[in-house]
Amino acid sequence: MRLNGDTGNRRPSPKGLSMRRRLAVIATLLLCASLPSWAQSSQPAHSPCIGLVLGGGGARGAAHIGVLEVLEREHIPICRVSGTSMGSIVGGMYAAGYTPAEMERIVTTLDWSDLFSDDPARAELPMRRKDADFRYLLNFEFGYRNGRIVTPTGVVQGQKLLLLLRRLLISTWDVHDFDKLPIPFRAVATDIVAGKPVVFGSGDLALSIRSSMSVPGAFAPTNVDDQLLVDGGLMDNVPIDVIRNMGAEKLIVVDVGSPLATRDELTNPVAVLNQMVSALMAEKTQRQLDTLGPDDILITPALGAMSAAEFNRGAEAIAIGRQAAEAALPRLRKFAVGPEQWQAFLASHRQRQFDPGLVAFLKVDDTHTSSASLVAKRLDNTVGKPFDAPKLEQQIGTLYGTGTYQQIDYRLQQQDDSRGLLIIPRDKPWGPLYGRIGFQLDDDFQGRSEYLVSAEVNATDINRYGAEWRSTLWAGRIGGVASEFYQPFGQGASAYIMPDLMLRNENFPLFDQEANKQLAEYRIKRRYLGVETGWTPTPTWRLYTSFTIGNDQGQLRIGSPTVFPPSDASEYAVVKVGADWDSLDNAQFPTQGKHVNFDYEFYRPWLGANASGDVARLVADWVPDYGLSQTRYHLLLGLRASSALNNSRFFEAYSFLGGFLNMSGFAERSLYGNESVLGRAVLYRRTGRTDALFSTPIYVGASLEAGNTWQDKSQVHLNSLIYAGSLFLGIQTPLGPLFLGYGYGQSGHSSVYLTFGSLLRPTQ
Repeated sequence: MRLNGDTGNRRPSPKGLSMRRRLAVIATLLLCASLPSWAQSSQPAHSPCIGLVLGGGGARGAAHIGVLEVLEREHIPICRVSGTSMGSIVGGMYAAGYTPAEMERIVTTLDWSDLFSDDPARAELPMRRKDADFRYLLNFEFGYRNGRIVTPTGVVQGQKLLLLLRRLLISTWDVHDFDKLPIPFRAVATDIVAGKPVVFGSGDLALSIRSSMSVPGAFAPTNVDDQLLVDGGLMDNVPIDVIRNMGAEKLIVVDVGSPLATRDELTNPVAVLNQMVSALMAEKTQRQLDTLGPDDILITPALGAMSAAEFNRGAEAIAIGRQAAEAALPRLRKFAVGPEQWQAFLASHRQRQFDPGLVAFLKVDDTHTSSASLVAKRLDNTVGKPFDAPKLEQQIGTLYGTGTYQQIDYRLQQQDDSRGLLIIPRDKPWGPLYGRIGFQLDDDFQGRSEYLVSAEVNATDINRYGAEWRSTLWAGRIGGVASEFYQPFGQGASAYIMPDLMLRNENFPLFDQEANKQLAEYRIKRRYLGVETGWTPTPTWRLYTSFTIGNDQGQLRIGSPTVFPPSDASEYAVVKVGADWDSLDNAQFPTQGKHVNFDYEFYRPWLGANASGDVARLVADWVPDYGLSQTRYHLLLGLRASSALNNSRFFEAYSFLGGFLNMSGFAERSLYGNESVLGRAVLYRRTGRTDALFSTPIYVGASLEAGNTWQDKSQVHLNSLIYAGSLFLGIQTPLGPLFLGYGYGQSGHSSVYLTFGSLLRPTQ
C-alpha cells in the first residue's frame, strides 16, 4: 500500500515529464528577466576552483596587491594560491586571511631601508657594539672556522624580515598544514645544494615564505630540514605547475618578472652575470606560461624598468597591478560569483582569532648556539606577562645586536594547557672567531701624510655567559696591540667586568705654530694593564669605573737631541670613573641623537707611580632634531674639553687637537696641552635620491671650529681661542665613510685631507 501519493518505483509518464520541463523553463526565464544583468552573468552553473599564481619579482611583486584588489571588487573567489619570492609573501598573507587593503597599508608604510638592515636601530644596540663605531673599522666582517677564512653568505641575514613575517602571520602559529589555511597555499624555494625546487605545503609558514625570497647574494640562505634554501625564482618563478597539482581548474597568473637588460646596459661583468641568470629564469618561466589553456588568464603588469629593489615604490607598483587587472576584466568577470557565494567566501577568508594570553614558560633551543644561557637570561622577563610581539622583537633585536648571531627566531609553543615561547638562536656560521680591519689615511698634499691600519679579532661565546676576548693590532701612526676580556654578568647580563692591557707606540709631533712647520717628532711607548667594571641598564647609557697602572716613555725620532732631549719615563696609576650616553642614530653621518662621555681620572702615587693629579674630560656631540632628520640637511654640534684640575704636568694629562674637523687646517695632533677646548658646528647635506634603498650616499658639508690648548689654567681665556673651518665631500661607501676636505686655520694654516673615518673622531 502507498500513502499520500507515493508513487513507489513508478516512472512519470512522458507527457507529465514534458509538462514539468516546460513549466521549469518558463519559471527560469521569468526569474532571469527579473534579475539585474550582473547577477545573470555571475552565477555560472558550476563555479570552478580558481587558482591564483603570484610570480617572483622583488619589489615589483607589490603589483600583486593591486590585482587582488580588483579580484575582490569583482567578487572573484580564489580557492588555491601558489607563490614565489615576493609572490609568496603576498600569496601567503592573502591565504592567511589578509585583505588587499590591509596588505597595501603594510607595504606602503613599512620602513624598507630598516627592514633590510639586520641590526636594530643604533640607539638600541648594546653600548659595546656602539664603541666599535669610533675605532675606524670597515663595515665588513669575516670569520675563521675549521682552518679557513669564512665570509657571510649574504649581505642581509634576514633577521628583521623573519620577525616581521612571524608577527604578521601570528594568527597561524599552530597551522602546520597549509591546506588548513583560509585558502590552501604553497610557497616555492630552491634547494641550492641539490639544484631543485622545494614546494612548501606544510611546516612553518613564516619560515617557508622567508626561504622563498632568499635572493642569492643579497639574503642569506635559510636552513630548513637540513636543506640550504634560496629564492624559488631560480627554479620556478611563476609556479603554474604547483597550482595545478593543488587541483585548481582555472588559473589566474600574475607575472611580475624583470625584463632582460638591453645590450647598452651590459657594461660590466656583474651586469653580464645577472643577465645570464635572468635569461635562464625567463626561459623556465616561458615554459610554464606555455602550458596555460584558453580559459586561463595571464596578467602582466606594465612595470617597465622598475627595479626589483625599489621597494619604496610600492604604491606605484600596486596601482600598476590594479590597472593591469582592470584591463583583463572582460575575461576575469567570467569567474565572478553571486552575492551569496561571495559572502560565503568572505566568511571563510578571514584571519583566525588570536588570543595572545600569558607566556607561561620560556625555552631556548641550544642546537645551533653555544650561548643559550645568555639568551635565556636576557629574555626571562617575558615569562608571566602577556605575549607582546613588538616588545619581544625589540628585546630580541637588542640581543641580536651583540653581533654574535646569524638569526634569532621565536615560535609560540603549546605544552599541555600552557602556552609559552621557544627561542631559536643560531650563531653566525662564520664564527665564533671574527675579524675586521680598519684603515685611516691623512694626507695634506704638502709632504706630510700619515696612515693607520688596524685589525681586530674577537673571540665570542668563550663561556655560556657570553664572554668575549677582543684583541686589536695597529700599524702606521700607531703600532702595537691591545687586548681585553669582557665578561657580562648580573640580571639580564647588564653588568660586566673587563681586564685589559695595551702595548703600543705612537707618533707625537712638535710644531712651531707661528712658522707652521714641524720641529721634532717623538715616538711614545705606552704600556698599561687594567681592569674595568661597569653597568649598562639600558642600551643608551653606561656607568663604569676602572683601575689602570702603566708607563709612558718618549724617544726622539726627528729633531736635534740637544734641543729636544729624550723624555723621562712616566709611571702612573689611575682610577677612572665615567658615564656614557649614546643615542645617535648613526655614528658616521648622524641625523639625530646625542653622544656624551664624561671621565674623571684620579692619578695617585700608588705602586711606585710618579704621576699625581686629577683630570676631567668631556666629549659631547649633538644632532638636534628640528625636523632636519627628514630632510637632506643635518647639523652636528660638538664640544671637547679637558682639564688637569691642579695644573699637574704629565703626559697622561695631555689632550690633542689638530686634523680634519678637530681644528681643521692644523696638522694632526699638532696642538696639545694640559687644558683644551674645542667647539664645532658641522652642517652637511645629502645629495642624490634620499628615498632609494640601495644607494651610495654622498654628502657635501662645511664646519666652523673654535678651540685651543694651553699648558696652564692661567693661560685660558676667550681671546686666546683659535678659529678654523673646513669644506668637505663625504661618501658613505659600503666599507665606511671617505672624506676629501680642505681645512683652513687661523694664521694661515691650511691642509687638504683625504681620510677614511667618521664625523665623530675616535678619542685614541
